[in-house]
Amino acid sequence: MPRSSGEAASSKMSEEEDDLAVLIYKSSKTAKARARAAAAAAAKEKKETASSVGGRTSTGKRSSVNPDDGDESIIDRPRKKRAVSKKRQFQNQNDKSQKAEEGNTVRRKRVRKKCSADGWKNPARLGEVCSRQGTKIKICSSEGCSNQARRGGVCIRHGAKVKRCRSDGCTNRIVEGGVCVRHGAKTKLCRSEGCTNIVVKGGVCIRHGAKRKVCSSEGCTNIVVNGGVCIRHGAKVEHKRCSSEGCTNIVINGGVCFRHGAKVKICSSEGCSNQVRRGGVCMRQGAKRKVCSSDGCTNQAKIGGVCIRHGAKVKRCRIEGCTNHIVKGGVCIRHGA
Repeated sequence: MPRSSGEAASSKMSEEEDDLAVLIYKSSKTAKARARAAAAAAAKEKKETASSVGGRTSTGKRSSVNPDDGDESIIDRPRKKRAVSKKRQFQNQNDKSQKAEEGNTVRRKRVRKKCSADGWKNPARLGEVCSRQGTKIKICSSEGCSNQARRGGVCIRHGAKVKRCRSDGCTNRIVEGGVCVRHGAKTKLCRSEGCTNIVVKGGVCIRHGAKRKVCSSEGCTNIVVNGGVCIRHGAKVEHKRCSSEGCTNIVINGGVCFRHGAKVKICSSEGCSNQVRRGGVCMRQGAKRKVCSSDGCTNQAKIGGVCIRHGAKVKRCRIEGCTNHIVKGGVCIRHGA
């Protein structure tokens, strides 16, 4: 039985729809295949670049991979290590060895050679003897000068340069940090509580037990000056005399005495010509001085923090029956000082 025109038209439309669906399915399939191929190519290129970089930088062995397997090829290599220079490695090894040695051994104490002369314990200078026993020291090259050469073959008096305090107008020598003690250079103070004296030996001052050489004469407690004895028992002290002709005064500064132009620091107060004692001023203008520690006493402290009236021991003239203070050579002015 022949079909009607309506049924023919509907069948034709259904066939067209089926053809369109097949076309869409095929196009989507081809697009997915292309995407897969592009991803595989990108992965392959990435692996090739990684393998080339790994071959240049790492020294580890590559794992054997079968390219016929379905899985992607994987390159096994160790993590990159931080490059350490040979110099750094050598320093680390030295540090480790030094620490090991310090842990096993004790640091040796530096021992200074003592003077080889009998009865002398001074440090040896040259020829295994100290300066007092004849070691050779360089003398200033200026004619008639017996001072020790400091720099350039001359002494300070004849032009050897020494570092001076950087404070304006100050000619004192540098102690620490480019300044002198007066302008802030730190000095070691006695470790006894409340004591401001400078350390002499063993962390303490003379007042608190610093050991000092005593005269070798029996019963004498004076400090050694020369040859193991004090001035009272024969130590010779040669004072430098003024270089001006016919002058026998003791040198103060610059090779001359006060009378012939020795420069001394003058009090900084206006109109005052007294000599500086402490802090840039004279005693009259407020220079601090140690006062006797006895209650109500304003006398100047001499020895042991007290004045003579309250027990400070002072040296007396060695002439029998004389109670005057020593001025020079163990005697007072009355007996020839």
